[in-house]
Parts: sequence; C-alpha cells; structure tokens
Amino acid sequence: MSTVDRPHRRSSASSGIRRVYASARLPVDNVSSPTKGCYAGFMQLRFDHLTKMFGNVTAFNIPALTIDTGEFFTFVGPPKSGKSTVLKVIAGLEAPSAGTLTAGGRVLNEIDPGDRGVVLVSPSDGLDPGAHPNQIILCDEPAARVDASQRASIVEELRRRHAQSGSTFIYATAAQDEALALSDRVVVLNDGVVQQVGTPVDVLERPRSIFVAGFFGDPPMNVVPGILEKDGVAVEIGPRAIQLNGVVTEDYARDVFLGVRPEHVRLQLDPATGWRGAVTRVEFAGGRTTIAVHVDGGDFVAREDGEGRYQVDDLVSVAMARKHLCVFDACGDWLDVR
Repeated sequence: MSTVDRPHRRSSASSGIRRVYASARLPVDNVSSPTKGCYAGFMQLRFDHLTKMFGNVTAFNIPALTIDTGEFFTFVGPPKSGKSTVLKVIAGLEAPSAGTLTAGGRVLNEIDPGDRGVVLVSPSDGLDPGAHPNQIILCDEPAARVDASQRASIVEELRRRHAQSGSTFIYATAAQDEALALSDRVVVLNDGVVQQVGTPVDVLERPRSIFVAGFFGDPPMNVVPGILEKDGVAVEIGPRAIQLNGVVTEDYARDVFLGVRPEHVRLQLDPATGWRGAVTRVEFAGGRTTIAVHVDGGDFVAREDGEGRYQVDDLVSVAMARKHLCVFDACGDWLDVR
C-alpha cells in the first residue's frame, strides 16, 4: 500500500504524544533526557518529497530538507503558509499525503505519535503542565497570543532552554523577528511552497526571491524596477547606472529589480552631485530613523541609528555599497552576481 493510500491511525493525546501549551512561561522545564521509544530526537530528520494535501489544496510540499540534531530550526511564513501543518505531520497528528519523513533511516510515517518522543508546544492561556523530558521540541507559535513583554520573555526562555539542553527545537511562526532571533536556520514558506532555506544572514542579505526580500526586515528591502545593461555589470534606474559588485551572466535577463536593505542606503544632505532626490517621509521610533526618498527613477527607504537630521522636502543624494546590492529577474527570482 502506498504512502498516499495508507490509512493513518490517529492516536489521542493520552496515547503518548505530549501536547503542551504556552502561557507567559514556557512549559518545558527539562528537555535533556530522551523519552523511551524516541526515534526523532537522536538523529537528523529528513524530508523527502513530503506533501500534505486537504482535498485539492496543498498545505505544503517540501521536496528535500534535513534538520540536524540539536539545531534550532524554524518554519516561517505568513498565515496559512503550511508551517503549523508541517509540525503536526512531524508529531504524527496528521498523516502525509505523499513522501517520507525519516530519522536515522527509519520512516517515521510508520511510527505512532506516542512513540516519536516529541513535545508539541502550542499557544493557549493559563495551562502549564510542567516538565516533559524529550529530545525534540515542536513549538507551534507559542508566543502568538501574548502581549509584547510576555512574548519577549518566551523568546528569551526558548533561547536559554535550547542552549542548555542541546535538544532539537523545531519552531513555527509568522513573526520574522522571532525567526531571525532564535534560529540556526529557517525555511521560508509561502502558500506551502519552500521559498528559501538558510541562515538568518542568508535570508536577510541573500534572499532567493522578492517574496523573501519583502518578508524579512523592518522596513523590508527596497525593491526597485530597472533594466540590466547588456554587459551585466550595472542596472539602469532612471538616469542612473547602478554598478554591481560583479556580473549577472544570465543573458535572458533585461527587465530586473534591484534590491537593497534600508540600512545599506546612504544619504547626504544638500548634495552638489550624485543621485539627488527629496525626502518625502521621516519617522523616528525605537532609537532609529526611517527616511523615505524619491529620486528620478524610483523611491527608496533608508534607515539610520539615532534621531535623524532630515526633514520632509530636504534635498539629499542616495548612494549604496555594491556588495549589498541584490538583483532579481522579472519573475522575482534571485540572479547571481559573480
């Protein structure tokens, strides 16, 4: 019988899978010892064309992925991107529609939820069941329903518990700041499709798509349309040719998008030369100033530490370091600059 056709035996919480819920204090006090019968906690988790469908709707499709032992790994994406469903499949609370999930060569599809040795931490109010010793902790948005101060406490507690225990933590969240603060690596999901797998630095500095570029960062990456010059060394935006830190070799690319993070945009007041424009918005919050600028060819947002020296209608010049520039094709996919 195939994986798609095999009926799934659903085990209740009382049959072994431990489902716990987070209030302001994370209710996982001891994660250093394995549960009897634990397979997933001792080894890598491997996803091989793992798919979950509900009718004709694909909740997620993960062609290939490995989560290393002891890693803090996060599934991050907007609501209904499939991240919580992934955790339920790992826990055995949902059966995959196709593909396999393995640990040390053993197919977890065949193992009952109670024998997998996992804790599933989900958002709820006021429940604190106490200690559960396990090697793998699944955290399904445990900070989703609390206020900002409680959320910060939960994030810090998760960081501490992971560092002390060496356990594998697999996290699901829609909050990009949580994902960046906690994770060794992340997988970015959108509509159940993997957009990128990488470290927090990877998704911030080398986003593989415009979606990833826009999902991370506050403010998100500037993405401005332009034309790639024939030699592939510059992008034309309005009257300016923005030099790249290398060459785009894909000869099909002409209409492109230039990307740069706001913290990598440099402004100069009252310029005599350069790519000149006018300030259209200034916001100061959290010890940082965000400045929006309109130049001939596009609009950019810059971010600087401290209280800014800019006012609306100030004339400024815009500059960017080549090493921080990203280029995307007309479909929004990353183009290598070599």
